[in-house]
Amino acid sequence: MIEPIKPIILGLVQAITEFLPVSSSGHLRIAEYFLGFKTENILSFEIALHFGTFLATVLIFRHDILIAIKGFFLGLKDFKNASENDEGFRIAFMVIIASIPIAIVGFFLEKYLSDMPMHRIGLNLIITGSILLLTKNTDKIPIKKDVFSTTYYNVFIIGVAQALAVFPGISRSGMTISVALFLGLNRDFAGRFSFLISLPAIFGALILSLKNLGDFKNFDIVYAVIGVVTSFVFGIIALKLLMSFLKRGKFFHFGFYCMIVGIAVYLYFTTVAVN
Repeated sequence: MIEPIKPIILGLVQAITEFLPVSSSGHLRIAEYFLGFKTENILSFEIALHFGTFLATVLIFRHDILIAIKGFFLGLKDFKNASENDEGFRIAFMVIIASIPIAIVGFFLEKYLSDMPMHRIGLNLIITGSILLLTKNTDKIPIKKDVFSTTYYNVFIIGVAQALAVFPGISRSGMTISVALFLGLNRDFAGRFSFLISLPAIFGALILSLKNLGDFKNFDIVYAVIGVVTSFVFGIIALKLLMSFLKRGKFFHFGFYCMIVGIAVYLYFTTVAVN
């Protein structure tokens, strides 16, 4: 019997780190190591975590999502005009373009990612921290891009950044928002777009988990409830916190945290854990 406190802790870790630019996959691997419990041991719990974070994202960005869905279907009647003038259509089409790289990378690297050595996760966190710290100077970029001035090439590059985050320790939101800022997107649109393109990725992970669950005979309602509630409630808190930091130009502060944790994890698993 798994102690209930362990999945609760992992649920909190998932909820908070899924949205903050500190790598949820990396933190989950670290937490699982020290707790002696993996989320995939109870697939219903893993599914619930994905579902909770998905719901939290949809709730916060429901306005953008509705505009994008409506604009996409209406824009199909006149693609060229909608692509140039309709905000909803542009957002929807940008999300599609940005989602292509992670779909390809995730498909080919899924098995390798689960076996990544722990010290490599530490190195990846250091990389994430370094990139986050570089965003401190993005305010010096004179022209800030919005939905209409951001090009499809720009969003594809952001999509490539998201694909790199399939490696544990590389933060998805950290990479996508950082690259968006480097490309000159304004803070608000950079944050909104980052989480809009996370929805297909989270939904894909949810579908894969459901596929692995099979006939639902191993579905545990207790762990499912724990996963949904913790990842949903604390995910909303974390998401609002991140957007607040981003809008106030404090996004780079998360880089210090990633650097400290990354160095600690690397040193521990190359010295203490080996001995």
